[in-house]
Amino acid sequence: MSTARLFFALWPDEAVRRQLHKSCRDAVKACGGRPVPARNYHLTLAFLGNVAIELLPAIRAAAAELPPPSLELRLDRFGSFPRARVAWIGPGEPAPELAGLSQSLWAAMIPLGLDPDVRPFRPHVTIARNIQREASGEIRREVIWPVRRFALIRSVTATEGARYTVDQGFPGGSSNEP
Repeated sequence: MSTARLFFALWPDEAVRRQLHKSCRDAVKACGGRPVPARNYHLTLAFLGNVAIELLPAIRAAAAELPPPSLELRLDRFGSFPRARVAWIGPGEPAPELAGLSQSLWAAMIPLGLDPDVRPFRPHVTIARNIQREASGEIRREVIWPVRRFALIRSVTATEGARYTVDQGFPGGSSNEP
């Protein structure tokens, strides 16, 4: 059986990617980690894991039934997950719409036999891996991210690190910039 490693995420456009990159430089330095390439920036909504390729049409169809998000996400804090040794930036006050979208995605995936993540939803964009020090604080330059779409992402692990590609954007489309 052939599988793909999949997750749903908010996938930033180039303008937001540039803002994220500029805003997280100081936080990455403070943590002493390996910066995540800007091309990999995303905010995970639902990590599906390794899924049978045969389920892809049903996953896409179920996600296409959900209403598109419509919010302005403010990323103004940085912090770390010490056990995972990653640094992140995220909202100081998480938008309830994000948790709602995550829950809706899982509600659409459960009938397909996919098990939801039991950990609490913590919206963030990973900015560094293998950090040497924990750090937290406010971002000097707040990132404003207008969110109107989400995407199904494929993850492939390569020797140089993870590579993410957009499988499909929602609502509609399949471009690299949903």
